[in-house]
Amino acid sequence: MVQRAILIGINKVNEDKKKSEDSLEELALLSKTAGAANVNMVLKTVKKIDPAYYLSKGMLEDIKELILQNGADLVIIDINLSPAQERNMSEYVGVNVIDRTRLILDIFATHARTAESKHQVELAMLNYILPRLKGSGIMLSRTGAGIGTRGPGETKLETDRRKVRQRIAYIKDKLKLAEKTRGLHRFTRKKQGLPTATLVGYTNSGKTTMFSALTRKGENGENKLFATLGTKMAGVYDKDSKRKVIISDTVGFIQNLPLFLVESFKATLEEVVHSDVLIHVIDPFQNDALSKSEEVIKILDSIGAGEKKTIVVLNKIDLLTNERVRFLQTKLEQLTGNDVIPVSAKTGDNINMLKEKIFNNV
Repeated sequence: MVQRAILIGINKVNEDKKKSEDSLEELALLSKTAGAANVNMVLKTVKKIDPAYYLSKGMLEDIKELILQNGADLVIIDINLSPAQERNMSEYVGVNVIDRTRLILDIFATHARTAESKHQVELAMLNYILPRLKGSGIMLSRTGAGIGTRGPGETKLETDRRKVRQRIAYIKDKLKLAEKTRGLHRFTRKKQGLPTATLVGYTNSGKTTMFSALTRKGENGENKLFATLGTKMAGVYDKDSKRKVIISDTVGFIQNLPLFLVESFKATLEEVVHSDVLIHVIDPFQNDALSKSEEVIKILDSIGAGEKKTIVVLNKIDLLTNERVRFLQTKLEQLTGNDVIPVSAKTGDNINMLKEKIFNNV
């Protein structure tokens, strides 16, 4: 059964309202990716945060009215709530209330395919629920209970803090082993003289389709957020120089990504840190594409990859006028300090130009 969701955006006093509106639009995409039907969207201006409920009682009454009017059974709020706030809000409005982080975790749980990405998602889940554990039991395998209740789908965990911490330690050991294996693979590639180029960018910017266009392997990406969670790799060969470069595709970034989520995917993001060159893919049709590019740059800085040699790619030029392409190129060059290559991963326009740029920079 598809859940009917009301989305609540938050605009704090003295904050940029446009940014809050864009974040709410992004929340709608996240909700849709998770499988919900968005029946209403409301932006609330918050002057003072209620420590118990986050929102004022008046705002909560408005939300209760919206739930009744729209037959909603889920509220998604575009902030990160404390465990008590999430619990109190759910009890007050009478339906399940989840925050932005819980929604992202839900999407991660449904998109994890490899053993490593499942471990990474479970680690993030456990770090999220640990402070939320109370007397009643929580099963991380309740995949049929709707958005906000999904988990890895295989392991049932008692809600005992000690056992959860033991599980966290176990998963971290597993990920360290995967990290060690990846390190050995990197060492072998370096020994063979194989440089690496890693695709980075905001989620749903077209990285997976770009990976397919460059390597002629894999499939075109889905029009969904976080469609790729693991790391995919394939080689690109240059006939003229007789050189080979390994291209990798990694998890996409998003604004307000909690630190524990970045930490959970540290092993995957390691490919970014150790890459010889980054390929920053930008989708000009995403809301406030320039701001999203800045967000990617911030996250790269936070994981220690901010000083990496970077090739900036403006994707989807087949859908833009020449004037618009030139305008965005100029803006992005000012923002990133790098030359910008206009490309269409879908049609293959300028893919060879991008390949040449990659080989010239590794």
